[in-house]
Amino acid sequence: MQATHSSVTVEAPLGDPELSVHALSQKTMALALAFHKEKNLPQAEELYRAVLTLVPGHADANHNLGAIAVDCGQFMAAVPFFQAALQANPKNCQYWVSLVDALIHAGEYTLAEDILEDARRGGLSGDAAGELAQRLSDAAIRRARSARPPQGRMAPAQQCDEIRRLFEAEKFEDVVRLGRKMLRQYPQCPMGFKSLGAALMQLGQNGKAIEPMRQALQLNPRDVALLSNFGLARSQLGDLVQAEVLLRQAVGHAPDFKEAWFNLAMVLRQQSRLPASEAAYRSALAVGGDDPKVWLNLGLLLGEMHRFTEAQTYARKALELDPNMVRAHVGLGMLLKDQGRLPEALKSLQRALELNPADQAVQSSYLFVANCMPEMDPLERFAAYQRFNRYFGEPHHRLWSPHTNDRNPERRLRVGYVAPVFRTHACRPFLEPLLENHDRQRVELFAYSGPFELEDDVTDHYRTLFEHWIDTRQMSDDELAARIRADGIDILVDIAGQTKGHRLGAFARKPAPVSLHWLDSGYTTGLTAIDYYLSDVTTVPLGSEHLFSETPWRLPRTPFVYRANPGAGDVSELPALRNSYITFGSLTRAVRLNDGVIRAWADLLHRVPHSKLELNSGNFSQAEVCEQWLPRFGALGISRDRVIMGFESPPWNVLRRVDIALDCFPQNSGTTLIESLYMGLPFVSLAGVPSMGTLGASVLSAVGHPEWIARSEAEYVGKLVALASDLPSLAQTRRTLRAQMQASALMDEAGFAREVEDAYAQMFARWCASQG
Repeated sequence: MQATHSSVTVEAPLGDPELSVHALSQKTMALALAFHKEKNLPQAEELYRAVLTLVPGHADANHNLGAIAVDCGQFMAAVPFFQAALQANPKNCQYWVSLVDALIHAGEYTLAEDILEDARRGGLSGDAAGELAQRLSDAAIRRARSARPPQGRMAPAQQCDEIRRLFEAEKFEDVVRLGRKMLRQYPQCPMGFKSLGAALMQLGQNGKAIEPMRQALQLNPRDVALLSNFGLARSQLGDLVQAEVLLRQAVGHAPDFKEAWFNLAMVLRQQSRLPASEAAYRSALAVGGDDPKVWLNLGLLLGEMHRFTEAQTYARKALELDPNMVRAHVGLGMLLKDQGRLPEALKSLQRALELNPADQAVQSSYLFVANCMPEMDPLERFAAYQRFNRYFGEPHHRLWSPHTNDRNPERRLRVGYVAPVFRTHACRPFLEPLLENHDRQRVELFAYSGPFELEDDVTDHYRTLFEHWIDTRQMSDDELAARIRADGIDILVDIAGQTKGHRLGAFARKPAPVSLHWLDSGYTTGLTAIDYYLSDVTTVPLGSEHLFSETPWRLPRTPFVYRANPGAGDVSELPALRNSYITFGSLTRAVRLNDGVIRAWADLLHRVPHSKLELNSGNFSQAEVCEQWLPRFGALGISRDRVIMGFESPPWNVLRRVDIALDCFPQNSGTTLIESLYMGLPFVSLAGVPSMGTLGASVLSAVGHPEWIARSEAEYVGKLVALASDLPSLAQTRRTLRAQMQASALMDEAGFAREVEDAYAQMFARWCASQG
C-alpha cells in the first residue's frame, strides 16, 4: 500500500491564523510522509493524527492512517479512515481502491462488491477495477470449492424433467408456478430457485429474479449456468461489478463455458474496458467454435476501437454462418457507414429491413444512414420516416387518452427532458446552458435519464439542474409513458431523435399534452405523436414543412446556443502566415465524406496552389483506414503529401494549425463546425434541404456571417477560394471571430433560455385553447 503524497509545502505569512494552521498542517503532513516512507509507522501515525487535529477532514491524512492499519493487518480498523478520506474527496480513485482492498482482506466480500460498484459509478475503471473484481471472484471460487453440497430432500427427477420441458416450450408462467411450488416442497433443492429465477428473467422481471437466483447460488455455488444467468441479470439491472464477479466465477469453474465468456465480454464492454472485452470475446470463440453472435459482437467492438477492416471481416463471418441474422446486417451496415461506404451500408440495412421491418433499431439505423445519402430525394427520405411512424407510432394512437393537466397557461409549467445520456456527450455544450439558465419561476424541471448506465462528473452536475430525476433504465416504453403522465408533465422534450438510445416509443404513447423534439438528430423524428420541432427559419426554411412529421416551431434567432469548452485555449495566429500555404481542415466523421464532398475538396486543393487538407477524427485513427481513403483523392489528382489524416482528442491543437474549416454536404457537420468558429476558423456551408443540410447555414446566420453561405457546389468552392486568396483579411477574421461569436445569439445563453420558455408557454397556451 503506497502512502499518498501531499502537495509541496508553501510558507504562509505570519499574522493570519487560518493560513498559519494551513502551513502547519502542510509541514506536519510532509514530515509524516517522510516517516511513513521510512516505515516508521508509529511516528507517522502520530503525525497524521496531529494533522487531523489541525484539519479534521484532511483526506490524505485519513487515507494514510488507513494504509498504516492495513500494513499492520488491522483491516476493519482501516475502513473508517478510508471512508473519511472518500467523504472528503469521493473522486480520488486510490481511496476507493484502498477501501475495497481492505474489505477483501477482511473477508467482507459482499460489502466489498457493493463498494466497488459505487467506486465504478464514481469513476473507477480500467485495470484497477478489473483487478479487484478478479480478486473477489477468486475468493468466491475458493469458498465454493470448499462448500458442502446442499442438505435435505431434493425434488423428484420427474418434477425436474417437467420444469425443464416447460422451459424449453417457453411456457415461462407455468415454470414460475411450478418453481414456486417446488421451492415450498423442497426448500433445499436448488432447482426450484434456479428455474424460478430463469423464468422471471425470460418474462422481463429481472428485479424479481435476483433473490431466487441468490438462494439457488447459496445452495449450489458451483453451478456455472446459474452463475452466468445471474451475472446477466445483474448486468441488466446496472450492477456491473456484481455481474463481472459472478461471470468470472463461472469461467473460473468452467473455462470452456462459452456463454459465460460471452456475457463477461458484454459486461466489460458496458464498463468501457474494451481490450478486456475483446479478450473475453476471443476466449468465447476459442472454446465455442463458430457462433455468429460472438463473431458479430467482436466485430462491433472492434468497430468502436476504430479497427474497421477487421471489424467488417468479423461481421461478414457472422453472416456466412447465419445469412438471415438481422443484427449482423445492421452491424455490417453501420461499420460500412463508418468507412464512408454509404451505398453498401444502405444496401445492408435494406436487407435487414426486408428481414424484420418491425425492428425499431433496424429502422432507426436505416434512417441515420439515409440522412447522409447525397443522391436520395428528400421526399424519399421523409417517406422512410413515415414508415417508422406507421410501425411504431400509429398503432398507439387508438390508446391515447385525454390529459387532465391544469389548463392555466399562466402557471408554472412542468417540463420533462428525455435523454439517452446525461453525462459527457456531444449534446452537453448545448443542453447544459439551457438547463442552467432556465427560470425556475416559469418551469419545474424533470429529467428522464437512460438507458445508458455509465455516469460521470457531468452526471453529478446535471442532477443539480433538475428538481426531479427519474432513472428510466428499467422502464419499458409503457412504464415510462405512465410515469410521465403520472408526473403531470405539461411539456415533454425529446433530445435524441433517431439516435442511439432514444425513447420515441414512450412519446408515441402521447404521455403529455405538448411534446417536441429538439437538438440531437437535426431532423424530424417521424412521429406524428410529437407536436413540434424546435428550430429556426434557416434550419427549416419556409415551404419545407412537408418534410416534417412535427409542426416546425421557429425560434426568433437561433435553434440552440453554444457554450465553449474551457479547455479550448487561445486562438492562434493564422498558420498560413508562417507556413506560406493554406491548410484546410475538417473534424468530420467519415460518414459525411461522399463522392461529391471529396470532388469539391479536390477541386479546392487544385485551385489553391500548395494548399493542404487535414482530416482528423476517430475514423482516421488507424493507418490501414487512411490507406483506403488516400486513393480516392489520388484518383482526382491530389498527391498523398497534400492530405494529412489522423486523430487527436481534444481537437484544439488541430484547429490551431488549420486556416479554414470545411463543412460537408448534403449533411452538414455539427458541433465541430461551431468549435472551429470559436477557434477563429471561417467555413463555407452549402445550404441544402432538411435533413441537416441547413445546419451550417443556421450557425452562420446566428453568428452574423451569412456571406459564407453557398447555394451551389460551384459557389461553395468559389467562396472558399476567395477566403484563401486574401491572407490579410483571413488573419483579421482569425483575430476577431471569437469575439463576434461571443457577442452573437449563438452564445447568448440567458436570451436563448427566455426564448425557449416563451415557446413552451405559447405551445401550452395553444393546447389549452384547443381543449375548449
